[in-house]
Amino acid sequence: MNKLSIFIRNRQNFIIYSLLKVLIIILGLITNIIIVRKLSVNDYGMFSVALMLVGLITTFGFSWSSSSILYYGSKEKAKTGTINKTFWARNIIIAVSLVITTILFALFRTQINDYISMNVALLVLIWLYISVTEDYLIQYFLAVKKQLLSSMLSITAKVLYLFMIFIFTFDVKMLIVLNIVSHASVLLYIFGINKKDISKFEFDKGWFNEVLDFSLWQLFGFSGLYLINFGDTAVIKHFMTAEDVGIYNAAYKLFNAIANFAFVISSYYVGSVSQYFVNNESVNIKRFFYKERLMIFGISTAVHLFVIFLSKPIITTLYGERYADSALIFNILMLGSIFRYLTVFYMLYYNTNNKHKLQQSINILRAVLNFGLDIIFIQLLGLIGPAIATTVAIFSSFVFSLFYCEKRINKASKVVEGA
Repeated sequence: MNKLSIFIRNRQNFIIYSLLKVLIIILGLITNIIIVRKLSVNDYGMFSVALMLVGLITTFGFSWSSSSILYYGSKEKAKTGTINKTFWARNIIIAVSLVITTILFALFRTQINDYISMNVALLVLIWLYISVTEDYLIQYFLAVKKQLLSSMLSITAKVLYLFMIFIFTFDVKMLIVLNIVSHASVLLYIFGINKKDISKFEFDKGWFNEVLDFSLWQLFGFSGLYLINFGDTAVIKHFMTAEDVGIYNAAYKLFNAIANFAFVISSYYVGSVSQYFVNNESVNIKRFFYKERLMIFGISTAVHLFVIFLSKPIITTLYGERYADSALIFNILMLGSIFRYLTVFYMLYYNTNNKHKLQQSINILRAVLNFGLDIIFIQLLGLIGPAIATTVAIFSSFVFSLFYCEKRINKASKVVEGA
């Protein structure tokens, strides 16, 4: 009992942070369940297509540079005690992105409205402005190791969104409006920024070039990861029906919520791991990768197997009997999620050791493989084809990272001891 008490106390912040992230996932799932139950299967399929486009524009417009604050900001914080150079470098990048994205919206607003089948281009643009501010705040708080405040920011937006969905009647257009209003509430967290972390404008050309290079590779790689779901949805929409899109995305949304929890690990530990590698703290590197990693993966795998075992009652309870066919799709995707939890530790190694180009090359190759297998498997196996394609692609990236990273992590963990 005493050992258990010490174990919990030593990891208290991570446990609280993880529980808050679980709450965020639960709030997202409850929101999605309400939306699924209130819309027809066909309408939910159309809603999935609309959100796919929103997410695509968000990824290519702003999100590609967001993690630069987390990775380079945490490095700068470890060295100098501030994130000022990183803050202003990303501000310049964001300003250019904002101008380009706004111009593109003005030029292609008709095409955007036609694709979504409703006049929402302006609303989408406003949502993007809110989204980039929210993401900026989340990444800032993570970079300065205020993980709990970062989580509370997300909880605020999701609680308000859920509350508004309860009290308002909605269609697809109204859901976008509610999304904008609820997420705008996080702007209040600007007052939580510590002025000591940032100061007057500072432009360091060398640092800016590093941040820009890192961000462009994030665009290259993470856009590829986004295209995995985009590819699944687009292929299903091409070969099958909108109803099939709805069946698949009901499973995918649930899988994605669980699988993306793996990034809680990277977001929480990135500040510490960056410090370990910057300062050559081999003892801490060894402790994290050969103790913490094994413990976290063991727990996550047990949870995955439990969820797989109960998948059908979970799906039918959450979404209703009409989504029973989503259970098999979900189980296949969950096997891929297990390997994502392993791979996320290698992402920490890549991004804290200036191997981001390789990391993002792997991501884009994974997306290409996923999309190619989507086309092949959907014609051979039907609606489970894209799920198998996604799982095979995740497993492939894990295998490569296993062979590439393990020997380097092992070497880094022995630097001091072998000196």
